Amino acid sequence: MSSSLTINELTPERLKDGTITVPVLQVSGRLDTHTVSILEKAMSQAMSKNVKSLVLEMSGLTYVSSSGLRALLMARREARERKGTIMLCALTPQVRDVFDMVGFTSLFDIRDTLENGRTALI
Repeated sequence: MSSSLTINELTPERLKDGTITVPVLQVSGRLDTHTVSILEKAMSQAMSKNVKSLVLEMSGLTYVSSSGLRALLMARREARERKGTIMLCALTPQVRDVFDMVGFTSLFDIRDTLENGRTALI
C-alpha cells in the first residue's frame, strides 16, 4: 500500500481580536511514518509566521499512525507555549476513533466542520 499525504494551505482566519492570522492547513491521505515529515514541515512553516494557533482541516485524512499522533502532540505543545492552540476540524470517523482511543479528544480543540472551527476563531 502506498503512502501519500497532501497538505493545502487554505485562506487564513483572523482571531477574535482581528489582528492575528491563523493558518488553515487541509490534510488529506495517510499520516504515517513515511509521510509525517510532510505534515511536520507544513506545520512548522505555518507556525514560523509568528502565529500562535493553527487550524487543521482533516476531512480527507484516512489514517493516522502513532508517528502522526506524536507530530500533532508536538505541534500542540509549541502552540501552547505561544499561548495558542491547534484546532482540528472535520475528523473522519476512523481518525476520530483513534483520537478517542488514545485520549486526544480531550487534548485538542476539535470541531465537526471547518466552518464551525472558523466560527470559534472569529
